[in-house]
Amino acid sequence: MDKSSYAIRLRGFFIRHLYLLAVLSILLLSLLALLAMNVLRQRLLDQAEILASRREARYHFVLVAEQTDSPFWQEVYAGARAAASEVDAVVELAGPQSFSTDQTAEQILIASAARLDGIATCVVDTNLTEQAIDQAVTAGIPVVTLEYDAAESLRQCFVGVNSYDLGQTFGRLVTDRNPIGEIVILVSDDPQRASLSENQIVAGLQDYLARYPSLTLNSLEINRDSAFSAEQAIRDLLVKDQQTVRAIISLNVGDTLRVVEALVDDGRTNTVSVLGYQENSDVLEYIQSGLIQAVIASDPYQIGYDSIQALAEIKTNNRTSDYIPSDLVTIDAGNVDAYLQTVLAAAGAQASTGIQPESAGERPGGQERGQ
Repeated sequence: MDKSSYAIRLRGFFIRHLYLLAVLSILLLSLLALLAMNVLRQRLLDQAEILASRREARYHFVLVAEQTDSPFWQEVYAGARAAASEVDAVVELAGPQSFSTDQTAEQILIASAARLDGIATCVVDTNLTEQAIDQAVTAGIPVVTLEYDAAESLRQCFVGVNSYDLGQTFGRLVTDRNPIGEIVILVSDDPQRASLSENQIVAGLQDYLARYPSLTLNSLEINRDSAFSAEQAIRDLLVKDQQTVRAIISLNVGDTLRVVEALVDDGRTNTVSVLGYQENSDVLEYIQSGLIQAVIASDPYQIGYDSIQALAEIKTNNRTSDYIPSDLVTIDAGNVDAYLQTVLAAAGAQASTGIQPESAGERPGGQERGQ
């Protein structure tokens, strides 16, 4: 075979294989394009299904939490979703992931602008929150407050504890162990942010302790915008009043834990009682170990459930109860183990029904107890 014939055959070989390679490349690209189209199609179908479910639901509510990543508000949200499933509604969770005093009103205004069917909200900054609530109700959107109230606003219902009764309960716990000495309750240092509920708690405690002249009640103002400032204020108190302080009352979990840490560092866990409001796993462990005398807790799941039921009742009947009380339970060394078993059993029951606390999903306008 001469060189020219060989070259022609070799060129033909490459041409045939290049053609085959081109065909294979086209087939591969077509297959990848088909897969991409299927993925996109499925994504669009999933989004359409979500949107359809929302359109099919009778009501669209929002739950504005004080702190979305706290166990308390996740449990409130679980109760809210359980109620929503019963009244043909969807409920979304909104609010800051970490404690913030200026986002509640903003979230209410966002929900109002989105023309949602109802708002269940905490109350952090009383003045700003009341204004936002009034604006929502005036626009025809019902509002239910929960955990802490804005009684002077136009809200239609409050779901939570009676703050005055809570103060009275603190009084009973204090006098059980401390017949003499100074009682200190931690309050907000900003009067613009101090809630009416906090003032009512103090009033209930004052009235109860008035019958015990050997006990004096003082308040310690805490800057809750800064964990360091709050901790330093507590430590300064222990240094200043080493002999007189017999009990410290905290109204949120964060302050309760800071009080315990300060007492441990100061070596005064045996001389100063700690009382708190609401619990988490650390608080319950401290009760078991004797570092905390007792905490008073409400049922966050029931609060969330009742708030959505109240919104649905307003939408259906144009009315609901002005106040839906939440039961209080006192947790101390005598019942903390049984309480933990109850909590675990309730969590198991919720898991079996598919009602689980979850992270915030989409928010009105594209957004996402205080511990």
